[in-house]
Amino acid sequence: MALNESWQLPDISAGTLKVMLAKEAADMENSQRLRYHIYFEEMGGAPSPEVKNSGRDYDDFDSVCDHLLVIDQSLIGKENPVVGTYRLLRSTPAKKFGRFYSESEFDITPLKNTPGEIMELGRSCVRPDYRSRSTMQLLWRGIGAYMMHHKVQYLFGCASFVGLDVEPLKPALSFLYHNRLAPKEIRVKALSDLYVKMDWLDAESCSTPRVVASMPPLIKGYLKLGCYIGDGAVKDPSANTTDVSIILPTNAVTDKYFERYAASHSQNTPET
Repeated sequence: MALNESWQLPDISAGTLKVMLAKEAADMENSQRLRYHIYFEEMGGAPSPEVKNSGRDYDDFDSVCDHLLVIDQSLIGKENPVVGTYRLLRSTPAKKFGRFYSESEFDITPLKNTPGEIMELGRSCVRPDYRSRSTMQLLWRGIGAYMMHHKVQYLFGCASFVGLDVEPLKPALSFLYHNRLAPKEIRVKALSDLYVKMDWLDAESCSTPRVVASMPPLIKGYLKLGCYIGDGAVKDPSANTTDVSIILPTNAVTDKYFERYAASHSQNTPET
């Protein structure tokens, strides 16, 4: 179980913000409260009666995932100190559980057939007043340390556009399809009964800076890291989102983003 993870992150912090893995049930519950606020109160998703009564976004996957948290240490004892979170699920616990979260929407067989470790990123959110470059950098430094420790080869997961109406999303979906469609050997595909086409417009008309600028911040961040996109989108009425599948080779992430992390890690970690 994730909360019994013996390995912990090295010191990753900036000011009062600190990155950590959830160690206790209370840590995970604080993460779930933040997720509830973002997914249901801010984004307009439809929680189940049980989830609504609890005020926490939770599901069965929480017990087998690791929960990466950004904590504002100045809020401890005053209010929920979790201001950012990601949920991490590797191959080994996913096999024991029976599946990855994404498999309710996408066929990820090509990824599962690759050699080495793969890891699903999910339930990403940041409190509105902490949505800054520094907060996201802390989260990604945490992901970088975690994936290097566990020798992860591919990161993947769902990324979302708010809303179920495809019409305003056609330029963005078309851009992703024409410019970032994953190679066939790792190409995830939306399940046939949920499949929403992405290639609505021709490549030339959708490949403009304005289209890229219209993307949600999380998707723009993945694009900067060199991500691939799976074939087909999926509508999720419970979350009021239209989802696409992100595939990210970790060697690209390491090369583009974590050189500074590796340097700071070597300086801050005592030799043994």
